[in-house]
Amino acid sequence: MSPNSCFFARLGIAVLVIVGVSIETSAHIVPVEQFHPMVESYRRLAFSVNLNPVRWDEVEKDARVIAKELSMIDSDRGSVYARNSSAVIEMVRAEAAVSLATPTMRRKSSKALFELSTEAVAHGLAAHLAYARSQITNYEEALSHFEIARYIFVAFEHELKATDSAMHRELGFAWLDASSALGSPGLLGVGAIPADVERFGDASKTITEYILANYGSKYEADPSRWMYPVPYRSASYDASASIPVKLAPGSDLNKQLPRPRQILNMVERGVNEMDTPLIAFGDLAFDSPYIFGDPARSLQMSCNTCHNKGTTSAGLFIAGLSSAAGGLDASNNFFAPHANNGHFDPVDVPDLRGIRFTAPYGRNGRFTSLREFTRNVIMNEFNGSEPDPVLMDALIAYMNEFDFLPNAQMTKHGKLNDTASDSAKRGEVLFSKPYAQMNDMSCASCHIPSNHFIDGLRHDVGSAGGSSEYSMDRALDTPTLLSVLNTPPYMHNGSLATLPEVIDFFDTEYSLELTNGEKSDLNTYLEAIGGGDEPFEDSIYTLEPEMEEFSFFLSSYEYVKGLNKPDMVSMIFETISAEIQAHKWDVQDTSHLGTLDKMASLMDKAYIANEQGETEQVDALVDEYRAMYAEHADVLK
Repeated sequence: MSPNSCFFARLGIAVLVIVGVSIETSAHIVPVEQFHPMVESYRRLAFSVNLNPVRWDEVEKDARVIAKELSMIDSDRGSVYARNSSAVIEMVRAEAAVSLATPTMRRKSSKALFELSTEAVAHGLAAHLAYARSQITNYEEALSHFEIARYIFVAFEHELKATDSAMHRELGFAWLDASSALGSPGLLGVGAIPADVERFGDASKTITEYILANYGSKYEADPSRWMYPVPYRSASYDASASIPVKLAPGSDLNKQLPRPRQILNMVERGVNEMDTPLIAFGDLAFDSPYIFGDPARSLQMSCNTCHNKGTTSAGLFIAGLSSAAGGLDASNNFFAPHANNGHFDPVDVPDLRGIRFTAPYGRNGRFTSLREFTRNVIMNEFNGSEPDPVLMDALIAYMNEFDFLPNAQMTKHGKLNDTASDSAKRGEVLFSKPYAQMNDMSCASCHIPSNHFIDGLRHDVGSAGGSSEYSMDRALDTPTLLSVLNTPPYMHNGSLATLPEVIDFFDTEYSLELTNGEKSDLNTYLEAIGGGDEPFEDSIYTLEPEMEEFSFFLSSYEYVKGLNKPDMVSMIFETISAEIQAHKWDVQDTSHLGTLDKMASLMDKAYIANEQGETEQVDALVDEYRAMYAEHADVLK
């Protein structure tokens, strides 16, 4: 990029900041945000210190990054921050070591570290701007530090825009003014634009004074509520403003591509989902964020976010709540503060295939019924209201159609057939072999092949930590091994990434002394029974099947309307509209984007008409949507 084109790129970025333009991505997959290292660590730390419990070891890593980045521009402040932040964390550890830690102490420590870190980032921004000003005649050096300062500004911008919109706009103009005041060296000396020292100084002063006045020394947070970096000292700060929910950097709610292959039993038997309105409504509810409360609802999370097509979401990760991709601590104070259990206990998201056969539910088997388990997820994991009985009926009806993948290597009794390899068959023998070290039990004693590889019981296999040395709280539900090859990571908490690691764990835990050959055969066996036929769809293009599914969603309209459930009717329209908007960028021929926008708009209008009790208008809009889909179904792909 030439210096002049670099200038215009900076100009464009500044304009977008001012006018608040949102840039759409080219697919429903949302790229994970990229931040300056100081900002990434600060945003994650600021999120994490609000959690209960705080994962202090992880927070410490982010504090060290902040200290390192600050030291690169202001060594004295960097050293002070490193020393003070370490002191806070060490105090927490000392309290915990002697069992003195209390909620008050935790909040006090979290508040102290949040304030220290906020001040450190503010001073880092100011220092980079000051250095850019001192190097204003050295274009490359000034530009480098100016851009770092602008990147660091992102640490506060989300909350600043929401709570002090007037100053956010004014600061946007200041960034634009400073950017253009840097000038440009031109190309080979041609077209050079000299720096405007005074203008840059005035603009950078506007930014620096605001940041230091609102986030600098003696910044104070309110630990009685979620601590956000808000500019509460600003004269135009709006304390009543709503701050949009935002996860910490590194979080990923995207669904995997290609999608897992979903098998619904009634579809396999030749039934069209449009002829099963209760199941169709359950399908919609499974994909709808509106059965949850905030913040999950605002994040547009649904059952399908974690259980993509009824299976798992391998990349699911929420910084501060996940220890590995594919899992999270569901009993936390972020999603449902009322049901927080106060300790970090992430669980690997379970595969729901064949769920009607796999009771009890929950990794520790604490729920005997699927209905009870699902209600708990809605209310006590994701903060939803008491679900309507019809909604519960629909969800359970839909999930009870989830089938295991067929497996051409197995008989219906769970035994390998003649198509399996010799290694897999040797592994099958080992799987059923009793070991004295396991109280004369075998792997098959719990993972019963003829019972979908479960026993419906709970066992302590040594993978869970107890509350104390001799506590009896380590038992976990026996998970099925069907489809296990396609659903890493493994164990209740996702602590093991591969099947060979699982085999090594049991070999060590029970001193089985398996040979390398035996381990290899066991692994081949697990891959054979845990594979299944065609586990993933054969295309990354999802719009066509998604649009068909949305038509299934809408097929439940007359059924729900007949129950006189206007709130649930509204949920149908709201969900379909949101889903179309989320998936429209998958369309391969973008000339059809207007059609998709029109279909989403029809659902928005139906939602409004339903809220106003205009039944005839709702019916007409539903008919119009169906006609439009029928006309364009062949091209919406």
